[in-house]
Amino acid sequence: GSIPTAFLIVRWTSNIDIRTEGSGNVGALNSLEVTKSKFAGGAVLLLDLLKGVVAVVVSSVLLDDQFAVQATGGVAAVVGHNFPVWLKFKGGRGLATGAGVLLVIGWVFVAAWLLLWGLGFILTRHINASNALASVLTILAVCVAPAAVLSPFVGQTIPLSELRFFCVVLFIVILLRHIDPVHEYLRNLRVSR
Repeated sequence: GSIPTAFLIVRWTSNIDIRTEGSGNVGALNSLEVTKSKFAGGAVLLLDLLKGVVAVVVSSVLLDDQFAVQATGGVAAVVGHNFPVWLKFKGGRGLATGAGVLLVIGWVFVAAWLLLWGLGFILTRHINASNALASVLTILAVCVAPAAVLSPFVGQTIPLSELRFFCVVLFIVILLRHIDPVHEYLRNLRVSR
């Protein structure tokens, strides 16, 4: 997870340090905005997504196919992406890597998050505020949804208490990198009123 794909691709395609341009975020959207290249933005998005997929699959194959092992591998990939040792612990926001993790564990969570993100964007017209809102609402939905709703999407082998704990931890890791941009959004909202 700590391989800084956005930093490497933007440096390779444009000879730019992504941390000093645009939002400074080491992720797919900033890669697109900084380079103006759909190739660079798409490559970063795909590779960051694959980080999450590979972490879960490799954890399962090499260690154990128990859900706790897969979930730990997935969360570790997002932590590595968000706080990479190679970039002094300042990385991306974890959304693409987290989506990769969730695509393996339960694709419905990605679909639900995207739906909630769309509603959040209609309300806020702000990408990071929508990211945070969708993440918080996904945590709440997973925590309050009855077993009859969750089980068909993740299978009977995943203990729901572990699934709920995993989702809370995963989205908290993602939310940690959204504190500053959401704080800035709220400050700008207050100023504009």
